[in-house]
Amino acid sequence: MDICAKSYWRGLGKWAIVSVSLLSPAAWADIGDTPVIGGVFNASEIMRDQIFSSLSYSTKLTRDIALFTIGGVSLDAYILTLPLDKKVKARVIAQLSDPSYAIPLGHFLYSFYDRYTGLSSEDEFKQHLASVYGEDQLKKFEHSLYHFGAEPEKDKASGAAGAKQSELDEPESSKPELIKQEPAKQASVKHQSGQAQGIKADRQFIASMVTIYDALVDIGMWQDMDAVPAKYTYLTQSAADLHLVDKIQPIIIGIMSQAVAGMDEGEMQSAVLAIIEDDEPQNRGKVNNKAQALTITLIDFVRLNVLKAYRQFVFKKEREQALNAWMQDTFDDNSDALIGFLASQQQRRYSVQVTVDGLQQSLVEGLVDQSKPFIHRAYQMHLHGADVKPKGEATKQPEHEQQIKFMAGLAEGEYHDQHYLPFFKRLYRDHPRSITQVGISSTPTISVRNLPIIKTGAKVSGEGGTGIPNFHFVDRQQDRAYYFFGNDALQLDRIMESHGVRTMFDRLAYLITLNCNGQYDWNAHTSYDGLVNLGFGEAQRDYGEKRCIRELQERAKVEVKLRTFRAEIIEDIRGYQGIFFLDVFTKLTKKWKIEQAISRLAKLDGRGMPDHTLIYNPWPDHFAHFTGPFSDEIIMPTGELNRLDFWLGQTEQAYKDAGIYDQTLWGMAGDHGLTPVFYALNPERQIFDNLSHKLGYPLLVKKISSDEGEGPKITNALNYASNKGLDVVVASTAGGNMMMDFFNAKSGWQAQPVYNELTHWLPINAAQVTDTLDIVTETANRLSESLDYMVLRERQCNFAGCQVRLIGHRDGARFDELVERRGDKLLYTSLTGEEPRLLDTQELNPYRPTPSQADIEHFSELKNLCLTQANADDVNSWCTVLQWRDLTRFTLRPDSVNQIARLYDEAHAGTINLFPKAGIGYNTKVPGRHAGEDFPEKDAFIGFWGTPIGPNVSTLKIEENGSLAPTLYEYLTGEQVIPGENGWGYPSLLNKLDIQ
Repeated sequence: MDICAKSYWRGLGKWAIVSVSLLSPAAWADIGDTPVIGGVFNASEIMRDQIFSSLSYSTKLTRDIALFTIGGVSLDAYILTLPLDKKVKARVIAQLSDPSYAIPLGHFLYSFYDRYTGLSSEDEFKQHLASVYGEDQLKKFEHSLYHFGAEPEKDKASGAAGAKQSELDEPESSKPELIKQEPAKQASVKHQSGQAQGIKADRQFIASMVTIYDALVDIGMWQDMDAVPAKYTYLTQSAADLHLVDKIQPIIIGIMSQAVAGMDEGEMQSAVLAIIEDDEPQNRGKVNNKAQALTITLIDFVRLNVLKAYRQFVFKKEREQALNAWMQDTFDDNSDALIGFLASQQQRRYSVQVTVDGLQQSLVEGLVDQSKPFIHRAYQMHLHGADVKPKGEATKQPEHEQQIKFMAGLAEGEYHDQHYLPFFKRLYRDHPRSITQVGISSTPTISVRNLPIIKTGAKVSGEGGTGIPNFHFVDRQQDRAYYFFGNDALQLDRIMESHGVRTMFDRLAYLITLNCNGQYDWNAHTSYDGLVNLGFGEAQRDYGEKRCIRELQERAKVEVKLRTFRAEIIEDIRGYQGIFFLDVFTKLTKKWKIEQAISRLAKLDGRGMPDHTLIYNPWPDHFAHFTGPFSDEIIMPTGELNRLDFWLGQTEQAYKDAGIYDQTLWGMAGDHGLTPVFYALNPERQIFDNLSHKLGYPLLVKKISSDEGEGPKITNALNYASNKGLDVVVASTAGGNMMMDFFNAKSGWQAQPVYNELTHWLPINAAQVTDTLDIVTETANRLSESLDYMVLRERQCNFAGCQVRLIGHRDGARFDELVERRGDKLLYTSLTGEEPRLLDTQELNPYRPTPSQADIEHFSELKNLCLTQANADDVNSWCTVLQWRDLTRFTLRPDSVNQIARLYDEAHAGTINLFPKAGIGYNTKVPGRHAGEDFPEKDAFIGFWGTPIGPNVSTLKIEENGSLAPTLYEYLTGEQVIPGENGWGYPSLLNKLDIQ
């Protein structure tokens, strides 16, 4: 569960969206000002300093509306085909002659229709499997997300891939020696997609968006401005905005009322009916009114996307004009400079940034190289899953029983299959040293925190930080609780913007960029929306992937033409330069030909391959939650990792077809891994229900999150509930982390209480002011079996320094430990005077290969230096960040000391963070978790590949996933990335890649 996008559109959004239902390179070596690299950056600098800087994003473009073709017909003809209300249709048609009305509408509809339709709904990966495996093999690879041949009718009726409610045969391997063929039945998989009816980009869906657009556009927004706004302005509590909400809400409710009539009975229908009920007059003034909340969300969603699409249209048109004008002028003034520019364009660098939700390095490595210990260790964990059950805490088992036949076979013997993970096998074979051995996911290991990090290279805290510490938090200055599984997902862009985060699209705005299904894409020049992919992607598998590949394939064809075209123009210019100046007619004719070619080149240039592409794939994480991270659904040849492998291969092929693969640096990172859940419990009940019974009065507890596996939450962005008058706000995410926010700090409600204040906590309903209690001890004791450890502030923290306390039980005894950070130095100690043990800094990681003798000696030296010799009174004796990172790469918790020390850099991070032991899930109904402190969920993939990487790569031993964006940026632009400057929070690894 993650990405805000996933949150909103996977659940709420399913029906919410329905509601808006050449020449030798050696000859160019002396071009440019950088001797070592040649002219690589010359063209980019011209694009930035001469072309992009001249753009104004003017709204005064005069365009014939016929330039928009929607579904192959003109805009007006297409509007006539939509099932619109007669009055709405007449009003829309009447306004199409106004460019300020028609151009934004036309490009908006193009973005959602031509971009998202026109492809078969068939499962392309499934078709690929059928082309490389036989029928008998595929039948043995069946599981809850894959059925050979046509889907069973009742599965089709669910309208969502993966929402299988029928019982299917247990999958068996194509290799008899790999998996025993046992007749068994598999428990059905029920996940959030099963609550949805499925959505389609059909005419009713488009008609709904046109209806909303028409109702919004006459408010004015930005049509009368001279330039398109640089940022979107979200709705506020102004009288004008509230009037707009009141105007749009009946339209939204009307569409929802029509949609709900076609829904099956169940949780989703009930949720929609509850929203409709909030539109009743007697309910309209209540706090957190959901009908108003949804209306606000949809207005912001439609307006933001209309404006984003319009900005993309204006940029492309102005860029074409500016590029043409500059090339024409340069041809007249200095034709050699134009030759240099075009030649540099041919040599320029490209980058592809792949972000995969839930991609774990050691798991993938273990699947492609079964001599590694990971699979064997993970299998043993499953075999002994019953051992983790707490004896004195009320637990339950996840609804879905994990199917691990394939993993069992891998643990028992090698599996050889050329069609299984071919991309990853080649990647580990050809680039083993540029794949990080141990990847670091920022703690807590949740996507809402880590996806912005790997997409932007920004830290969570500090100047230019994301400001997003967790999947949920309480903003005490605003008295506003955020939970991003729901419509608060749309607030993430707003939060990032308010903190001054610079995305790759912001930094590379002067180049051509493409966003494939990611978020934070405001300045992307072409974008496939992440919310749309999540909304459609379950009902139609490979939905976003197919559309992204189609875009790249079309651009690859154009790129081949562009490269030939540039070479021809260079040759023509050189020919023109050689014409005798008195041969006026020949020279003028040649000049006219070149000028025409330049105009055609400028028109075509923006349609070639993007300089930078961001690709986001949510599915390995998404389905691992509901089936288990090492289940057949994930690791079988018909599973999600092999599906990911297939699409990565397709993406690479597009770059090879374009002829630019050798100029492209590829980077990929996961935001976290996952680990299995065998037993689950509700900590808030275990703590507060029992404590309330003991005290004899109610504790005022507010839970702002859903349990993992449940539906989303809806929050009214303009009329949300206050958190004052509460004892505690609790929230959990992904099964591996729970936050508890208390409000008893001596310095006031807005401050975070520290350890000593929490040991004297006074509930609101306590009879006497002296009736305080130690909520830390109560929590630790009531969760003594299931809790790995809790983390809380020992004293107030900031970006410069912090001291936190860890508390956990081991072998029946409580341990209190401290992690203190002062600048770049850290100290990890136990309050008992013994060596600390909660972070397992003394133990080698059994999931990783046994270190060499030299490494074991190095590990011992680091332990002695950091744990034994460090003196609390002498900061100079403390180990540095890099030393702790080097030490912990050998352990079960990579970078644990550094990560724990940074947990509270951001003030919004919850008062107490609870992390359950391996095998235990907090507030979850599903068998896959992350956000905790077990190795499989902390070990994120980060790696680089491609022809530009040389033979002398420095082995990447342990690196942070936040280095993905800085590395690609430095490769693409030649600008040095310095952490702490210009919004960068993480270092570039380019200097380790031996770039040729």
